[in-house]
Amino acid sequence: MKSADVLVVRLGYRIDEKWFAGMPSLKAIATPTTGLNHIDLESAGRRKIKVISLRGQTSFLKNITSTAELTLGLILVLARHIPDAFRHVKVGKWSRMSFRGRQLSGKTLGILGYGRLGKIMARYAKALGMNIIACDPSVSEKFMFVRGVKKVSMEELFKKSDIVSLHVLLTDDTHNLVKDKHLKSMKPLAYLINTARAELIEKDVLHSALKNKWIAGAAIDVMWNERGDGSHLKKDPLWAYAKKNSNLIIVPHIGGATYEAMHITEEFIADLVKNYLKSRKPE
Repeated sequence: MKSADVLVVRLGYRIDEKWFAGMPSLKAIATPTTGLNHIDLESAGRRKIKVISLRGQTSFLKNITSTAELTLGLILVLARHIPDAFRHVKVGKWSRMSFRGRQLSGKTLGILGYGRLGKIMARYAKALGMNIIACDPSVSEKFMFVRGVKKVSMEELFKKSDIVSLHVLLTDDTHNLVKDKHLKSMKPLAYLINTARAELIEKDVLHSALKNKWIAGAAIDVMWNERGDGSHLKKDPLWAYAKKNSNLIIVPHIGGATYEAMHITEEFIADLVKNYLKSRKPE
């Protein structure tokens, strides 16, 4: 690692000062992700290490739908109790009335963050006959309206939605964006879906919402302080809650983990690295 010029990394590792100290030749970190909270950007900046990612690559990313597809899947398995129903059948039972769920048609989907993934989710929801509301300060009311989406405040979104789905980019400004007051204001039968970043929600607030029955359930693809070896799970009360309750579904950050998405993004990020190295002035 001491002689490496480029480090290519996916999620599961925290690239920090310890890594940089052991890689004195490092010139660039490449990550085929839009989220960058797994990299210590401040330390990288001090060492003049270039961080190359998919953030801002709008044209390229518009056809990468894997995370939005997972979001839709999580909504369906949560609303229709699919994992529990399957476990029920595997032990030889067939009680269909034990797994009555919720129909999505006619329900209201609240999208927090009407960017690339938010727009894709709105299309999926429209096909299912759902009403769609969204909150995004950077997108105009007119832009949403012509696409069949009603722009609302963040407070209104949490109050009126039957399902809230988070699609916000994690930055210093959006860290802890969702607070306990937002989850307390949700309908008791509402669901929360998070395939963005766990740190968008104040730490332990989702656990409180489930434990105190502020909401009916949640499905998440992300957790605080994720580690590739799963060591973060033991310290997270959500993991303990999920082992005893069926209204929380946790999957291990698989939003972008499809063969197609990973192949395309890794090819693309390799080209970005190549172009960056070509553009550097000789030492």
